[in-house]
Amino acid sequence: MKTTESWRNNKNWSKYLGKEGTVISASLMEVAASDQVAFLPYAYLLVDLGEEKISLMGVAGESFEIGDQVKLVLRKIKKEAPEEVIAYGLKAAHV
Repeated sequence: MKTTESWRNNKNWSKYLGKEGTVISASLMEVAASDQVAFLPYAYLLVDLGEEKISLMGVAGESFEIGDQVKLVLRKIKKEAPEEVIAYGLKAAHV
């Protein structure tokens, strides 16, 4: 998917940005698609926001466990070529 398509398909980011929740599942990813290898290893999380649950990456370099309190932030989500637009998306960071 192209960066512009991804941005348009994820217009609901603003409803999640800044929300806080609890990690209910965490997996350490040690293998990834080529555009995410630069972030390895990273956590892939299921986060309970109270009204709903969402899955997303954790911020690179942070270790996550079930029960951790996190806040949804905007971060770089893929390693792009120099001529591409920088792709940002939601990730979870410790509160």
